[in-house]
Amino acid sequence: MPSRTDIDARLAAACDMAAQVRDLTLPAFVRGIGSENKNHKGVFDPVTEADKAAERMLRCLIEKAFPGDSIVGEEYPDKNGDNDWSWCLDPIDGTRAFVAGVPVWSTLIAVSFRGEPIIGIIDHPALGERYIGAPGKAWRETPAGKEALHTKSCPKLEDAVLSCTEPMAMLSPIQLTAYENIRRITRFTRLGLDAYAYALTAAGRMDLVIEAGLAPYDIRSHIPIIKGAGGAVTTWSGGDAKNGGAIICVGDPRMLEQIYPFLQRDMG
Repeated sequence: MPSRTDIDARLAAACDMAAQVRDLTLPAFVRGIGSENKNHKGVFDPVTEADKAAERMLRCLIEKAFPGDSIVGEEYPDKNGDNDWSWCLDPIDGTRAFVAGVPVWSTLIAVSFRGEPIIGIIDHPALGERYIGAPGKAWRETPAGKEALHTKSCPKLEDAVLSCTEPMAMLSPIQLTAYENIRRITRFTRLGLDAYAYALTAAGRMDLVIEAGLAPYDIRSHIPIIKGAGGAVTTWSGGDAKNGGAIICVGDPRMLEQIYPFLQRDMG
């Protein structure tokens, strides 16, 4: 683990960066903005000028404050630094929501040390909420103040509130079968939430997120927040989630023992 001084410096900087980017993205969301398709061979994958401008801003701020740190982002090539620190950026996670006027889009910032995410921010400008994770703790900041985040006890799958942003688009036919078999047992499901589902899990409002096809910049910011609040994030096979792929997020880690058998049976 790095020094507390180094952690605190990057945590403070990341929060300030999120605030600065909010001043760029929120006005664009309010007025509405067009998009273009990044994926010309498959499912529509939108990107806006706000995505690009926000990532450029973040990169500039990081390079000025921590010139030796590496940077990975969704819109631009990776920057290889010369130390153990790296940043992972998704300037507008949920661009479809952003374009459609749905306020659950967010800015994701993760800071890793020797490849392990230790600081995470999910900033929701249109909701006025910021979720933050650091070693051993997680909290939410709103205009009303700051409050600690704690996942809720939910050891039984049948009591769980489940989320997946878009099952039909995110999951392969085999993955969808596994998801459906889990979904039928859960209490109920909410869709279309993007990163907000993970934030609500950390806040103890939801219990389970099952998704697939995630990139590192889609998930690394969530890991310190969920862990700091008492939950867990793994791959469908129980592995490390930091590189993305098929992901399970639970508020109560005891639930994983009930989920893995479904995946092993249906995916095997």
